[in-house]
Amino acid sequence: MSHLPPSASYPPGSESTSIPENLPHVYAESRPSRLVAALYDTLPFPNIGKTQEVAFDIGITAYHATVSLTGMVFKGYSGHQLLFEQRWSARLIRERTKQDDLTIPAQTGLALRSLHFMLQGYELLTSLEVTVVAKYEEDGQTSQSVVNIPVEFHTQQTDLHFPLSGAWWTIQAGDWSDQHKQEVFSQPFALDFVKLGPNNLQYAGDGLTLEDHYSWNQPVYATAGGKVAYASYDMPDLKPGAPPDPRLFRDDVRRLLGNAVAISHANGEFSYYGHLQQASLQVNEGQVIRRGTLLGYVGNSGNSPGPHLHFHLMEGPNIFIDRGLPVRFSNFWAGGQFFNQPTFIPTRMIVVGPEHNRETA
Repeated sequence: MSHLPPSASYPPGSESTSIPENLPHVYAESRPSRLVAALYDTLPFPNIGKTQEVAFDIGITAYHATVSLTGMVFKGYSGHQLLFEQRWSARLIRERTKQDDLTIPAQTGLALRSLHFMLQGYELLTSLEVTVVAKYEEDGQTSQSVVNIPVEFHTQQTDLHFPLSGAWWTIQAGDWSDQHKQEVFSQPFALDFVKLGPNNLQYAGDGLTLEDHYSWNQPVYATAGGKVAYASYDMPDLKPGAPPDPRLFRDDVRRLLGNAVAISHANGEFSYYGHLQQASLQVNEGQVIRRGTLLGYVGNSGNSPGPHLHFHLMEGPNIFIDRGLPVRFSNFWAGGQFFNQPTFIPTRMIVVGPEHNRETA
């Protein structure tokens, strides 16, 4: 399930009524300012080759004059080598943003959210260059802004064992169809899992009660040892399909992911488990735990359409602030094979976690 915080302002301070004269008329910037890219080189099935991807937002601010966005150019580099180039016309941008009017009044901005690029992974990206082209409404002359965005690849330090037992369907993971990429800070590589029943469906009956869902009340185990850095336990579980009351998230946007646990693995990596059942947490903040520790049970808390486990890896415990990292799991079955080495799990793959066996972290 994708989770978005309140809309960001581009750039910080642009809402000020006093705009310094030395600022450019058109200013573009990236969120995040440094990108973590994923390299999909190990998958549970034969594939056509290595693939890399990035996801980010671009904010465009008009300072001293009203402008109209007329085009954008995206270039990806490996060092000085150009890997790809895309030119987006105003018509393409309108279709992408679902906005008919690309006018940006003075002292306001326009955000292009969830920009996403996939390409071959044999020459790795080191930077992206984004050029924004606009024209002044007053006289039709053009102006542009260029933003250079560093790209880096993270090497996963923690061996993350699959956190569930039995057969689970990966309804979202890292590819172009994943709605987690609507939130590019912490969740571009997040995964959602739902348990499959004997009929290969997500629920029995009409699925209108929590108990109908096979995911409901399933145990969730720590993928690796560490220290509990964040725990939330008091969010109510919602009826499947029922929209949450926005007041639940007013004071803390982290509660969009409902009852949750974040674990620090003492190496700059934090695993995050969301939408757990109310009052089901078995751990507390500050507690040091081992791999295989029971964390809680799958619920339907927060902004969730039905019982499922949300999982992602990031650089810190702060959702919407700390950068998300690509995730590889080990200790699971898929396609008739057992994977004991860290491997990416793609969208729509059915994976089977072994019966729980407590291990020493």
